[in-house]
Amino acid sequence: MLPFWIALQFLGSLPIRLPGMPRPEELGRSLLYYPLVGAVFGTLLLGFNTLLGGAPPMLHAALVLSAWVLLSGGPHLDGLADSADAWLGGFGDRERTLKIMKDPRSGPIAVVTLVLVLLLKFAAILALIESHASVWLLLAPVIGRAAMLGLFLGTPYVRSGGLGQALADHLPRGPGRKVLAATGERAVISAGV
Repeated sequence: MLPFWIALQFLGSLPIRLPGMPRPEELGRSLLYYPLVGAVFGTLLLGFNTLLGGAPPMLHAALVLSAWVLLSGGPHLDGLADSADAWLGGFGDRERTLKIMKDPRSGPIAVVTLVLVLLLKFAAILALIESHASVWLLLAPVIGRAAMLGLFLGTPYVRSGGLGQALADHLPRGPGRKVLAATGERAVISAGV
């Protein structure tokens, strides 16, 4: 059960206290629980969405988006900002790109990227609210976290010693593929596709 708590602490801002520093093997196994963490977040978002049922749609969407960002703690937004800066500022030079990604400052490209992503997310949430398709508030966090598992399964880790090195090195690949397949199957069934 510890790998689940590791995943929940790493992917969100809920007050989770671990008994100590996790071992690399536990970090690797925590990836198997990423889709479940997405389901926890999605369930919380669905509950919040229900509480906001009578609010004006734009305010409703803005509050759901704010809750979503607060719930996740925003590390993915920070990573997106770093990636946007590095992609344009690295000019194809691997070392320069990695150096930019380590820089805590955000450049104008990072800010524009974040604004556009949050604007698109707001518009998508508004569309879901107006079309009464709230099941996607559950599915989007699940699919997003499952995609992270899929990336670790399918792509090489680029920076040795980086934050994800232990995850990449100790991910149990067979169970990871099974979790990914089961998550995809459940998402398709839930979406009614």
